[in-house]
Order: sequence, then structure tokens, then C-alpha cells
Amino acid sequence: MNTKNNLSTLADGAVQERFDDAFAKVLENIHDLNTDPEKKRKVTLEISIASDESREILFLDVQAKTSLQSRKPVPIKMMTGLDEKGVAVAKELKSGIKDQTYFDDKGTVREDDGKPVDQKKVTPIKQNSMFN
Repeated sequence: MNTKNNLSTLADGAVQERFDDAFAKVLENIHDLNTDPEKKRKVTLEISIASDESREILFLDVQAKTSLQSRKPVPIKMMTGLDEKGVAVAKELKSGIKDQTYFDDKGTVREDDGKPVDQKKVTPIKQNSMFN
């Protein structure tokens, strides 16, 4: 009885195709800049085998499974408080410090939550005669 089988030809190449698809996912995960490139990934070919009652026919189920690396977490700071109705709300803190304005990449002054500062509400600083 022949006990050697070529995985590449089983099910008209479907086993090889499953492996190739899983391997492509591993490669994509390795090249994702948001993952650790040095941590190991895995491709597992799981083959479940059963037979009929006479033990003459085998039934195989083949699955390719991957074990990939998770993407690195994205740190986010949020401000939270209660709105005028007493409902808890949260907004992303864009400035890094609560109540601190900042300049965005285009030079626009923004509130701590990223909204543009209303220039009509800005009070000009009076010049100190000491520096004139």
C-alpha cells in the first residue's frame, strides 16, 4: 500500500492553495509596519482524518491556519466630562494638555479638541511699556 502522497496534488492542488494563501497572509503581516518584524508567525496545516466503517475509504478535511502578530496599539488621550444634560461625553485631546491651544501642521490655532479657535473671541495682549 502506498503511504506517500504529494500535498501539492491532493484535491487538485487545493491543499497547496490553502498553504499559499496562509503564507501570503504571513508575508503581509511581516511587511505591516505596525507589527513587530522580529516576532514569529506560524502557518499550520491541520488535517483531520476519518474513515468509513469498513476502514477502506478515508475522509480528509484540510485547513490552513495562521498565527499572526497583532498590530501595535495606537495611544490616544481623551478628555471626559458631563455635558449640559449630565450625560458623560468624551473627546480626543489633540493638544496633549487640557485647555491648551496649539498650532496644527498648517499653522492654524486650535483648541485642545482640535476645533479652530474662534478669532473673534481672542483678546489681544496689551503691549508692556517696559519692552517698548
